[in-house]
Amino acid sequence: MAETLLHAEDLGKTYGTIARTVALKDVSFDLQAGEFASIIGQSGSGKSTLLNLIGLLDTPTTGRVVLNGHDTAAANRRQRAALRNDFIGFVFQFHYLLPEFSVLENVLMPGRIAGVSTADLRPRAEEVLRLLGLEGLEGKGANDLSGGQKQRVAIARALMNRPALVLADEPTGNLDTANTKAVYQLFRELNGELGTAFMIVTHDRSVAQQTDRILEIRDGRLLQDVRNSYVRAGLQGEAELDEELRPAAEGEPAPTV
Repeated sequence: MAETLLHAEDLGKTYGTIARTVALKDVSFDLQAGEFASIIGQSGSGKSTLLNLIGLLDTPTTGRVVLNGHDTAAANRRQRAALRNDFIGFVFQFHYLLPEFSVLENVLMPGRIAGVSTADLRPRAEEVLRLLGLEGLEGKGANDLSGGQKQRVAIARALMNRPALVLADEPTGNLDTANTKAVYQLFRELNGELGTAFMIVTHDRSVAQQTDRILEIRDGRLLQDVRNSYVRAGLQGEAELDEELRPAAEGEPAPTV
């Protein structure tokens, strides 16, 4: 059985003291290592608030987050930042690349913040860029890239510290249909090849339905938490079909399907 990577317990978030706004209330769930899940909800539902809490970007009013065995309830700002850097990668709707730096320099940034030398980081950065099909673009400036390339560089940056969990907040919101499909496929491949857990926040049900688990937030509460066995079965079927057709690529006759 997979280890529990993230434990969210009775999470609540209230803003304001006089005019109080309850953004999130009594949300609890566990995320296992290597899961591929989504959080879905309409604008204002509380899904981004939830992502900020489990990503340790904000602190809950009530409840607690346990990340990879670390109870963050009493963690100070510096400790929370260290946990984020060690265990979490972030991908946002906007890429947030620094235009004055090259692709390689942008990807190196998380490691530099952690105090690792460029000489030690460079092989890892080049490996990640190759993995995402960005080889040869290391020296280009961020403004010289297409929208899809910028988002892939942002994904490469998120993977630099080998995070156990990637949190993606509307990661394809600014992309066209073709690039949306490409980014989703990249997430799938990274999940399968590296064992990285993904939690994708989206308002798009068609995107959520391609994940293995869907958590739906409505009016600040967890409305439902369902396992999407259909997608997993479909992926397994595709893998089996690929295996059946493989002899044809080796010059042997393909079976009738």
